Amino acid sequence: MSVNTLIMLFFMPLAFGIGLGSAERRASVASWLIVLAMGSAIAAIYLLHEGFPLFPAISSKHKVAYVLIAIPLLGLFIDKQTPVCRTALQTLLGVVTFSWLIQRPLSAGQIDWQWLLPVGTIFVWAATVAKMPEVTGSSFTWPVTTLAKSITASIIALLGGFIGLGQVLLSLSALVGGYTLVVFLSALKGGLQPQVSPMTIWTIQSSLLVLLVQLATFATNLSTGAYLLIISMVALPFADPKLSRLPILVQPFAFAGLALVAGIPAILLALRNF
Repeated sequence: MSVNTLIMLFFMPLAFGIGLGSAERRASVASWLIVLAMGSAIAAIYLLHEGFPLFPAISSKHKVAYVLIAIPLLGLFIDKQTPVCRTALQTLLGVVTFSWLIQRPLSAGQIDWQWLLPVGTIFVWAATVAKMPEVTGSSFTWPVTTLAKSITASIIALLGGFIGLGQVLLSLSALVGGYTLVVFLSALKGGLQPQVSPMTIWTIQSSLLVLLVQLATFATNLSTGAYLLIISMVALPFADPKLSRLPILVQPFAFAGLALVAGIPAILLALRNF
C-alpha cells in the first residue's frame, strides 16, 4: 500500500474526524455546520474511493453517491424534528436507496434472494433505533457502537469481494474513530459526560445504513452469517442503562468489548467464506 493511499484511506479521515469532534466541543460553532461538514466528509470519502457520479446515475455506485450527498442537506432541515421523525426519515433513506439500487435488475426480471438482507437491515435498524434515544446515559454509546459496526463491515466487505466499498467503510471508521477519540479525551480532561450532538450521530448512522444496504445488495461473496452479526450490533445501545453506570473512562472499553462478542465471530465467518 502506497503512502498516498494510506493517507487518503486513513490519516485524512482520522484528522477530519478529530477536527469535527473538536469543533463540536466549541459553543461558538453551530450544530448545523457540524452536520453539514460531517455529511460532506462522508460523501467526499465515497467520491474519492468510487469516483464522481454520472448524471443521470447509472451504476449502483453513482446512485449511492447521490444519496450520500443528499444526507447532509437533509440534516439541515430536521434539526428541530422529533426523534420519531428523524428515525422515519432514516428508514425512508434506506428504502429509497434499496429501491433505486434494484431498479435495473428488477426491471429485467431478475430477483435475488440476497435482497432479503437489505430489506431486513432497514426494518431491524428502524425498529431498534426508534426504541433507543439519541441522547443516552453514556456519551460513548452511539460513537463506539457505530465505530464497531463500521470496522466490522469494512473487513467483511473486503473479504466478500467488495473492495471499493470496503475501503470506503475503512475510511468511515477512521473518521468516526477520530470523532470518538475527541469525545474520550474530553471525558479524560473534564471527568464528566461530554456532549454528543444527536444530529451528528444521525448523519453518521444514516450514511452507514446506506452503505450497509449497498453491501447487502451487491457483495458477490458475502457471508450471510457474518452480515447478520453486523446487524445484531445495532442492538448494542440497549446496554447503555447498565454500562453508563460504570466509571466514565471505562465506558468506551465496555462498549467495545461488548461489540467484540459479535464482531469477532462475524470476521471469522467471513474468513471461512473467503
